Amino acid sequence: MRLKLENIEFTLPNRLIDAVITGKISDPEIVNAINTLLTKSKVINRLRNPEKARAVKTTKTKEKIQNAVNLLRLQGKPVNAYQVAKLSGVSYNTARKRTNLIVFAN
Repeated sequence: MRLKLENIEFTLPNRLIDAVITGKISDPEIVNAINTLLTKSKVINRLRNPEKARAVKTTKTKEKIQNAVNLLRLQGKPVNAYQVAKLSGVSYNTARKRTNLIVFAN
């Protein structure tokens, strides 16, 4: 079964959330319910503060790459972007961009 939403039905939740965020709705019960939903939503938190989300993701990526480089050095394996990407779980292109974290010591 396909649910067909009209334009008003689709935009109403977004307008309601915007009204709560901007302070146009002051009913405490509605505001608390929507704020609870918003704080649980990771997507909304990323949209609210993209700089913080980007910084957290960058920090995690750097840690993954540094851990992979250290592990490869301990194992005596070659340290290159491919091996780092494979071991850390980041994409190959990300590993190549972060070559400042990867000192190629073979």
